[in-house]
Amino acid sequence: MLILAATPIGNLQDASPRLARVMADADLLFAEDTRQTRKLLQHFEIERPLRAFHEFSDERALAAVRRELQAGKKIVYVSDAGMPAVSDPGYELVQLAINEDIEIDVIPGPSAVLNALVLSGLPSHEFCFLGFLPTTDEKRRRLLARLGALQMTAIFFEAPTRIGYSLAWLAEQAPLAQVALCRELTKLHQQVLRGTAAEVAAALTVPKGEMVLVVGPFSADTATELSLEDQYQRLLESGKSPSQAVRELAKTHRIQKRELYRRLQLDGKN
Repeated sequence: MLILAATPIGNLQDASPRLARVMADADLLFAEDTRQTRKLLQHFEIERPLRAFHEFSDERALAAVRRELQAGKKIVYVSDAGMPAVSDPGYELVQLAINEDIEIDVIPGPSAVLNALVLSGLPSHEFCFLGFLPTTDEKRRRLLARLGALQMTAIFFEAPTRIGYSLAWLAEQAPLAQVALCRELTKLHQQVLRGTAAEVAAALTVPKGEMVLVVGPFSADTATELSLEDQYQRLLESGKSPSQAVRELAKTHRIQKRELYRRLQLDGKN
């Protein structure tokens, strides 16, 4: 049997008695990060065999899980936080169990996606989760078209190192859209900022920690496309030097700096 179990997203007190019982009864535990899971086991005072399975695990690791399941072992899989297989490893294990006709169960629990949706105050009767925001121009253009067509609340994970750029992009693309930035959910310094992307960006003084960005519905005809030239000028206006602006754009869009200088018609000596 394969059991996928949701784990706390920041506060260990959110761990349920059922989670503790299932982990204690497991023949074998697999985890995205065994170091994180050991903290949970110590919290419950549980000692069970623990192995790693993550996004970089190879076919040998998958074969090892298959052998244990075929042998009739009760296996529990957990990711670092929240529900496995939701923008986390776990999907491959579910597919493996389905193909092997092995029973599957899920232990419900904390979810950063749903916590952020409810806290956002944005329409929740229809919503979608789209993982991490894309980094390239082309993928962002496609995303903009999708959001305009869906006209429903969209939820994203975002890295703190990119949140400033992403909010600036949204402010340019959909300036009237309402957003909510949920930071450090369930933790001591939980913070929720609401408003337009520009307002949220101005209010964000601590761009650190786990972040979930919720974007309210907007119409495609209210969105505008931000060119590389406009992005470059925006970075200059924010106080970046020309070389810093080029370096940031090159990293964000995964473009060689030489190519970026050419496209921006700069001499490369700034």
